[in-house]
Amino acid sequence: MLQHWQAEAVRLREAHWGPLEDRAACQAALRLPADLQDRILARAAWLAEHGELHDRLVQWSVGARWALAALWLCACLAGIGTAAAVLGQGQVNLALALLGLLGLHALTFLIWLASWLPGLPDSTALSRLWLWLTRRLVRGPDAALAAQAFLSLLGRARAWKTAIGLISHGAWTAAFLGALPTLLLLLSARRYTFHWETTLLSPDAFVGATRALGALPGLLGFPAPGDAQIAASLGPQPLAAGVQADWSLWLIGCVVVWGLLPRLLALFACVVHLRQRLAGLTVDPGLPGWLDLRERLLPTHANLGID
Repeated sequence: MLQHWQAEAVRLREAHWGPLEDRAACQAALRLPADLQDRILARAAWLAEHGELHDRLVQWSVGARWALAALWLCACLAGIGTAAAVLGQGQVNLALALLGLLGLHALTFLIWLASWLPGLPDSTALSRLWLWLTRRLVRGPDAALAAQAFLSLLGRARAWKTAIGLISHGAWTAAFLGALPTLLLLLSARRYTFHWETTLLSPDAFVGATRALGALPGLLGFPAPGDAQIAASLGPQPLAAGVQADWSLWLIGCVVVWGLLPRLLALFACVVHLRQRLAGLTVDPGLPGWLDLRERLLPTHANLGID
């Protein structure tokens, strides 16, 4: 990955500001076996090492990691705040609690799935925010060149959408990892009453919704209230403490199964796919800046001196 990143940065620099003095770099590359890709990478590595471009790329990489960590930390804090706000002061409307904990997550997850359809834009607000934070953390010469080369490399590997997914799913995973301990702590330390509120819907609608949402969490051991207890949750009378505990575990199970687990699976899939894409990177000798290197790095004839 770093070798290809250096080569792309050198190619873009030469495309923007003209060829570099590379006689020594080409001589070092010609000592390798006659493979154009290896020689292009070796030439770029020599130029990066002797021109301080390597250090600039490392600095940008560190700044990008710090920006991503800051973004995920903010997401974790947002998850903590959302969980505390959903539970409120004691009276918890289950419909609004589910909407607050899982509504935006479900919408953004569907948008991410739809982004794989052809013709839809690749960028998201989180990816733009990550790039903006990185620009604020990493300044100086070649910072913009490092970012441009990195994005160009992801585009050539057809991995930009996967990288966007990694940023997004990582942020949502951090948010749920902040929300779940907050839910457990507050539900363990305070007394809450759970109920459904509706004006238009019938009790049967909430019974069906509770069964559907609690089916998968039930396989993992999260209990769900019975039909009579679900219908009783629509009334004004407070339920028994055991029923409130079942509602608490049902809510936590819904957050784990419908929130955290899909994000973890999607994050793992993005990491695997990104590594596969980056591992398959190759040098395209037909790109501007590399096309002119063929004769110099793979000469068709060579001067052997006087015999």
